[in-house]
Amino acid sequence: MRKEIPFALSLIFAAFRFCLEAFEGPYNYALASGDKLLNAMSWAMTFMSCGALFLGALNLIRIHSNNIRRKRPYWQFSVYLLAILVYQSIMGLATHHTAPVYAWPYNAIYLPLDATMFSLLAFYIASAAYRAFRVRNVDAAVMLTSAFILMLGNVPIGEVIWGPDKFLGGFAGIKNWILRVPNAAGNRAITLGIFLGIMATQSRILLGIERRHLGQE
Repeated sequence: MRKEIPFALSLIFAAFRFCLEAFEGPYNYALASGDKLLNAMSWAMTFMSCGALFLGALNLIRIHSNNIRRKRPYWQFSVYLLAILVYQSIMGLATHHTAPVYAWPYNAIYLPLDATMFSLLAFYIASAAYRAFRVRNVDAAVMLTSAFILMLGNVPIGEVIWGPDKFLGGFAGIKNWILRVPNAAGNRAITLGIFLGIMATQSRILLGIERRHLGQE
């Protein structure tokens, strides 16, 4: 029963949600004035997500409290994490998300640290790209040329060498074309493949073929 009940609930709610999405008119009836059943279910999913986030925060507090109490390696970072968590939670509940006291840790601490980290990684990424993009065949040559154009299209020196007012819009114009046409086509193909994979996995779960999430191989 421990496996049959979760499977039955998953099947029932998945079928119910599918009917709401596929046949919104007949099934998405009004619960109250201006309130539809589909909207109510969406809000319920939002509340469940918030509950899961709250449980995750409690687990985070438990783990890092143990790190501090047992003086595990780098426990000082656990103190910093819990202090920021408590501060942001209090400020978020007491003020608005645009309030300076709430946004200050993000703007004054997180953004500079983030920029510093990526600036240090830039040299490593450049050396790794040089090793990876050695021109051994036509595909590698196309990839190296595209990466070079995209890099120059995003930095000021690219505008100095070949500005947007020049032929083909310069490096910026070619960069935009690469992102809009071949890159977008590749992303759509990948997205379609991901969608088909998700649908196949969902079908296996709903048909009872896939049972590993229930603790059964």
